[in-house]
Amino acid sequence: MKRMPFAAVSLAFLAGCSTVGLSPRETAQQNYSSFLYSLYELPTTDAGAPEEVGRQPAKLSLPARVAVAQVGEVAPPQSFLDKLRARPELFPRVEGISGISGTYALEADPAGVRETSQSDYRSGSSFVTGPPTPRSPGTIQQHQVQRDVIKMERLARDMGMDHLLVVGGTIDHAIHGNALSILDLTIVGMFVVPSKQIDAKATAAGALIDLNSGRVVLTASADASKGGLAATATQEGGQLSVLRQARDEVVDKLATSLVTECQRRKEADASSADKVTG
Repeated sequence: MKRMPFAAVSLAFLAGCSTVGLSPRETAQQNYSSFLYSLYELPTTDAGAPEEVGRQPAKLSLPARVAVAQVGEVAPPQSFLDKLRARPELFPRVEGISGISGTYALEADPAGVRETSQSDYRSGSSFVTGPPTPRSPGTIQQHQVQRDVIKMERLARDMGMDHLLVVGGTIDHAIHGNALSILDLTIVGMFVVPSKQIDAKATAAGALIDLNSGRVVLTASADASKGGLAATATQEGGQLSVLRQARDEVVDKLATSLVTECQRRKEADASSADKVTG
């Protein structure tokens, strides 16, 4: 499958296969994966060090107050928040926060030469004194993603939350001609005959981050497939419709997956506690 840079859905009208983010503003540089793994790019101990060998998994404590951020969106879908709020025994408080990255900072400082404040990093980071050094575009993007995640965590803490849930994903889509494509040779056929098959597969994932430790305590994922037919002259509108359907369905499935996983973990913890006390 041909992979393309993430683009706005409104501009995604292309023949053949391509990929867009779950949000039109989820880009190749700033997406769910880059946000998630930025948590592990900051300085830490070596993998083979005693501290890492004896490191215990982060613990999920339920019920939990959760701030939700969808990468690239001012706020996550209301339907997603409502589905979590419908389970107050798991999530007594659920609030959406912005998941749009601070790209304006990159535009204002294209060479990446500004000095970085120590407050932008978690404890344990190291710094080199001296004049600021220009950085590559890739390094600038990586640095920006790290700062974005830290800011989201700070905002969630200020709101009194226990966890930050980061959500994102991709949608692979394709347009294929079918047996009716030969009728596109006529003007009427181009506007009337459904000669284009539109297919989309959406994949979404969420990572629940403990705000006390900054570590991931749970992940969930979901996928959805949608298809439809459209005439050549109206295939762009048909494509947008299929993408929206795939996006809405996968977001709903992700919320269900997250609730199911949290319920499973809660029951497992309760069972373990009963065995200890018994």
